[in-house]
Amino acid sequence: MNSVNFGTDDDMALCRRLPSLLDSIRALLGAHDPVSSVVPDVLPDRIVELTNMIMPLHNQAWARGDAIDIWDVAGLKSNEGRNSAVLGWLLDPKGTHGWGARLLRDVLRLAGDRYPHWPRLDKDLDHVSVVTECWPAGSTTERVDIAIDGDDFVLFIEIKIQAREGEQQLARYVKVAEAKRQITGKQHGLVLYLSAIAPVNPPEEVALMTWRDVADILARFPKSGFNGVITQQFAQHIQKFY
Repeated sequence: MNSVNFGTDDDMALCRRLPSLLDSIRALLGAHDPVSSVVPDVLPDRIVELTNMIMPLHNQAWARGDAIDIWDVAGLKSNEGRNSAVLGWLLDPKGTHGWGARLLRDVLRLAGDRYPHWPRLDKDLDHVSVVTECWPAGSTTERVDIAIDGDDFVLFIEIKIQAREGEQQLARYVKVAEAKRQITGKQHGLVLYLSAIAPVNPPEEVALMTWRDVADILARFPKSGFNGVITQQFAQHIQKFY
């Protein structure tokens, strides 16, 4: 590899940037002592030597595709429909992600822990159905982002990223959830509101969950394997929504 030449005017800038440079390549170098916040007294020639040593590792990682973020490439951004589709897929026990009912179980467990009046729904979830962007119970006015049907419950998940709730929107969703509960003979009709902003005077059938909550749950999933990588990437992606 060709060596890198620096002028004397760059010496101080390089010294100031060295700590952040070393921190950014921590994963490539493996375990080592934490980088000191004190600007090290390193000669420019030594910085050049370190750079020439590091760049092959960086290029190898780049060639392996370590920098790929599948959700960024897919253009999810803050589009509610696209993010709802990915979340619905992860919530579906039959999804090709291979996690089974793990995310759905953890989400329902958190809702039950946070809202004592909510029923405990975090068991017997392997045979639930998950549908995104549906018009439940024959409704022609209320489109639900994610609808989940369990053995004894109907759950609607309303997703907000940048928008706010509409007027009486959650009350209407609770009404439709109750109608579907009665039609299907289920025991519970509930609504989960996923947003960074708390709703205004929500009905007691509504539980609030933030994107941070979901990201924290996903961050505890295994990180190995293809499904682990893309799940962690989605967790990092939705962290931007709070």
